[in-house]
Amino acid sequence: MSDQFILWIHLLSLAVYFGSGVTFIVVLLPLAAQLSVAREKQRFLAQALKLYNPLSIGALGIALMTGAFNLTSYKAAFPGLQFFSLLGGILGLKFLLVFVVINMSAAASLGTGHRIVRTEVRGEEIEPHRLARLVTRLQIFTILTLLLTAWIVWVSLNLTRIARLPG
Repeated sequence: MSDQFILWIHLLSLAVYFGSGVTFIVVLLPLAAQLSVAREKQRFLAQALKLYNPLSIGALGIALMTGAFNLTSYKAAFPGLQFFSLLGGILGLKFLLVFVVINMSAAASLGTGHRIVRTEVRGEEIEPHRLARLVTRLQIFTILTLLLTAWIVWVSLNLTRIARLPG
């Protein structure tokens, strides 16, 4: 029962992470682009990022931890070297992709997004050309993490399929 609960928490956190990224790209950035005054755009983005940054990083952290908990079930089902011979290659790919997603998400939320929030909280203004570069960087990082997250889901589905093969 607890494995199923952890799996559902894992899937829910993944959905929140992915959904928040899609919302940021499809809704928030286009709304920000409609604002012609740079100061208003900065204020809007800072308010949006105050919610998006902890939501996305928190959901990613929960997905990471519950994914690690789920890994324990696989290790129990395939003892010894059987675990590594059957699942090692695909797990290696998944771990690599997850590592890249974590770093890109941190760069987007904590590196770039937090810079916009912090500047707004201090009451300072980011030059319009610099704000545009920061927004472009956020957009690129977020799109790439969404694509990599989709790839991770695909790899995970293959992992699940392989783990269910008869002995």
